[in-house]
Amino acid sequence: MSTGKFLLQHSRNVTFSRLVRNFRSSSSSLSSSAPTTKLFINGQFVDSKTTKWIDVHNPATNEVVTRVPNATIEEMEAAVSAAKQAFASWSQTSILSRQQIMFKFQNIIRSNMRRLAESITSEQGKTLADAEGDVLRGLQVVEHCCGITSLQLGDRKSVV
Repeated sequence: MSTGKFLLQHSRNVTFSRLVRNFRSSSSSLSSSAPTTKLFINGQFVDSKTTKWIDVHNPATNEVVTRVPNATIEEMEAAVSAAKQAFASWSQTSILSRQQIMFKFQNIIRSNMRRLAESITSEQGKTLADAEGDVLRGLQVVEHCCGITSLQLGDRKSVV
């Protein structure tokens, strides 16, 4: 299933909280009590089979916020294969369908700006104001993508 179709089918049911819960999960097999970050491959959140993890620390407290997998070769190959398959259908998706996906993405970002900024603050040590600026800039990029249908029309000049 392409990423675009996955998002179209599931975007009505997606909340930021659910995305975060699926993205990070507790893992009892690790000695650390920090949650682990899942991989997103072929429209699914999956636990990595790696034995190598990278701790992400909150710079203010040095607390481990999450553990990120150092993905295995097989996981990387699976991700690349899934991306190639997704591109085949995504490249055939109309620009209006893509725009609708971006509008939904825009809404998710807009509805969760504070939580996104707080996540950036805890993971990167930025001030909340700086992190909010980063989220706003990301939202501006998404808004620009939403307007691409107008940009695709082309320009015309008046002939005098």
